Amino acid sequence: MNCRSCGFPIMKFFSLGQMPLVNSFLTKEQIPSEAKFDLSVGFCPQCCLVQLMETVPPEKLFRDYIYFSSTSKLFLEHCRSLADELAARFKLNPDSLVVEIASNDGAQLQAFKDLGIKILGIDPAANIAQVANAKGIPTLPEFFNLALAQKLQTEGTQADLIFGANVLAHVPSIVDFAKGVKTILKPGGTAVFEFPYLKGLLEKKFDTIYHEHVFYYSLIALRNLWHSVGLEVYDVEQTPMQGGSLEIFIAHPGAFAISDNVKILINQEVQAGFDKITTYQKMSDEIQNLKNELMALLAKLKSEGRTIAAYSAPAKGNVLLNYFGINQNYLDFIVDKAEAKQGLYTPGTHLLVYPLNKIYETKPDYLLVLCWNIADEIINMPELAEYKKHGGKFIIPVPEVKIFNE
Repeated sequence: MNCRSCGFPIMKFFSLGQMPLVNSFLTKEQIPSEAKFDLSVGFCPQCCLVQLMETVPPEKLFRDYIYFSSTSKLFLEHCRSLADELAARFKLNPDSLVVEIASNDGAQLQAFKDLGIKILGIDPAANIAQVANAKGIPTLPEFFNLALAQKLQTEGTQADLIFGANVLAHVPSIVDFAKGVKTILKPGGTAVFEFPYLKGLLEKKFDTIYHEHVFYYSLIALRNLWHSVGLEVYDVEQTPMQGGSLEIFIAHPGAFAISDNVKILINQEVQAGFDKITTYQKMSDEIQNLKNELMALLAKLKSEGRTIAAYSAPAKGNVLLNYFGINQNYLDFIVDKAEAKQGLYTPGTHLLVYPLNKIYETKPDYLLVLCWNIADEIINMPELAEYKKHGGKFIIPVPEVKIFNE
């Protein structure tokens, strides 16, 4: 297998084995024919890009998607503050255009629209693009690539700001994608991408590995990638989103001075060994220890007659359930706020997804919080105040096993 960025042979260092598509929820009739695909990760010793060894065609993953970004209150607050910050930083006005790639149901673009800025969304999930358009967020139901960028360019589309949250990791043809960004970015414009930081893998946040995430980026690898298409990373910030993310700022060479943030983080990555295969080869043992600890806790609680429900069924949660083997023997049921998931079965583990009122009706002793990256928001939800008041407890599984409300 050769690197998707530079073409050099990559080296496998970790595998989750055969895994279902963790965003593909099932009807009862679909369970017998559920497909699984290899989920192994490798490292490129030339450009330092961490990536999947094998990929699933994007059409299979994203044309009919079940994740709606507006579900999380915390995320909507993040969208508003980010729009305010970026609009001020780049002096965006009613004549400016913000193009969001993988815009989902338009949560982030809505925040820009509310500031009076022109917007355009691009998202391949036709069902979600339809929802966005119905809300007044103009959205093209397409994959972003060089060909689409060239078409937009001929139509006069040039972006002052290109934004993408959790898309840069999803695109197998990443060089073609990067060339597309260059094509529609104004000479003085900026592209901003936010995505889970590779550092999380080295902090036992392994459940960010799934088929949609083709890449796991360090700043070292990103600088190499964008340089190869004639763009440069001129600034970077670390954010708490998704359990730890990077936000990078990309422009045409010379448009902006290179921030000290870039130089500092590159140096930190070199010191931490992000450019060496041996750094990643230590992952397996650490994740196995985490699995042993969580499974021992769940087994102990079940042996004591405790009831355990899982809260939320995000992609990362389905990775954890499948890789650790957490099924009906450990969980009494699973709930999720997203109506699109309710009444369907979770990938691989085939747990029927219930609405939140199942918690109020059955009052489980413990909730296993699978969306651990927003655990504080979940624990403090008004809807769960009664659950906590009557002794309900929360298990946080990643990156350390913790129990709250004891």
